[in-house]
Amino acid sequence: MRISLLTAIAAGALIALPAQARENRPVKCDIGDAKHSVSSGGPALVANVPSSMTPIDLNAVQMTDKKLANRVVVEAMFARRTETNSVEVITRFVNCTKKVVELDARSSFMDADQVPTEDSTFWKKVILQPKATGVYRGLSIGRDEVKYYLVEVRTSQP
Repeated sequence: MRISLLTAIAAGALIALPAQARENRPVKCDIGDAKHSVSSGGPALVANVPSSMTPIDLNAVQMTDKKLANRVVVEAMFARRTETNSVEVITRFVNCTKKVVELDARSSFMDADQVPTEDSTFWKKVILQPKATGVYRGLSIGRDEVKYYLVEVRTSQP
């Protein structure tokens, strides 16, 4: 009985040990899945002339360059209000290639009627190492009036 009690205590101690972190495998991407994802069905910028342009989803990332869209995936996008009630957007990218990728990103902020609340932010360079992640952050000047945002991404310009 004493041995089984000690065995039970030892087994419980092993269960209580924190798990060791597993090393991640190299990044693999399926660009096709990312490129063929469907619209969220939410708010979007649409042309005054029907069918004259593809709708641009709001509260999303818009890749402006097909070549870049074949190399980089948007892993996640976040938006939050700051202490001053500005809107901060954060986008995490994954470089799916074996080469360094440089991209530029900027943010646009709009009110409930999709009217710009301010000029778009300046283009900010993000350098992605091979098979690695990188982050873009944008911050609105507007406060309560900001209801929507759009992050545009292009291949980096010299």
